[in-house]
Amino acid sequence: MLSYQHIFHAGNHADLLKHTVLIQVIKSLNKKEKPYTFFDTHSGSGLYDLTDSRSLKTGEAEKGISVFSKTDGDVPSAFADYLSFVKSYLSDSRYPGSPEIERRFMRSQDVLILSELHPQEIENLRENMKRLCEGVPAVQVHNRSGWEILKALTPPQTKRGAVLIDPSYEEISDYENAADTICAVHKKWTNGIIMLWYPLLAHREGEIEAMLDRITEGARAINQNIEICDLRLEVFDKSEHKEVSLEEFRAENGKNPPRLYGSGMLVLNSPWKLEEEIQSVIGYIKNEIGFQRQTEG
Repeated sequence: MLSYQHIFHAGNHADLLKHTVLIQVIKSLNKKEKPYTFFDTHSGSGLYDLTDSRSLKTGEAEKGISVFSKTDGDVPSAFADYLSFVKSYLSDSRYPGSPEIERRFMRSQDVLILSELHPQEIENLRENMKRLCEGVPAVQVHNRSGWEILKALTPPQTKRGAVLIDPSYEEISDYENAADTICAVHKKWTNGIIMLWYPLLAHREGEIEAMLDRITEGARAINQNIEICDLRLEVFDKSEHKEVSLEEFRAENGKNPPRLYGSGMLVLNSPWKLEEEIQSVIGYIKNEIGFQRQTEG
């Protein structure tokens, strides 16, 4: 199935979490002069027009990044890094996808490997990378399955590196493919930083938890002391709800929350202090667009 296009969701609450984590991981890699390789398995177009009819149709950016477009003052440092970067794009009604973030933060000695299968997205990605990139870093764009390319090209020659895995989860097989691929790749690239974005879907809780358990158990079987963090941002529409836990929402309303009630980032070989920094960001975001319950009346 190749129907998913991120333009419908660019700049939503999931991107707030995903791209804040992404920037912090790349900054941690940049602390050493040694080169590294970065893989992005489900790259999308790389850059999105928020005035596009598809973005306007869902209005997700308005409930996500647009809430923070004029934010100043006391902001968690990791989120401040993200906001200062994206604001230059927002001024032109654009939103940077993960490939654009990667190529802007990476250095001339590093290698960026992008893969995308969607026929329109790959053309957009190639055009955006050709137009925006000037050889810094070296960028490879592949019209190939992200699962296949990650297995085939790891461990990279440089040994240092990271991967962002961000499938659409439109097919139930994505949950199994994510677990299979990450377990296989981690076995042969034990020091690579592996980031997996996943949706929080009320009707897919079993598949999500099974996927995460397989990955964490497989990683700990190789190294019991591996640093793993599981970062979750749960959100409802603030205009309709007030703060409450997921369990309380179900108990009080007798039903599940909206279909997509948030998202998570699982990080293997998590950089030092990443979890602490991102939990601060999650608390800040939830205070603005947080996980809420039905108001009285």
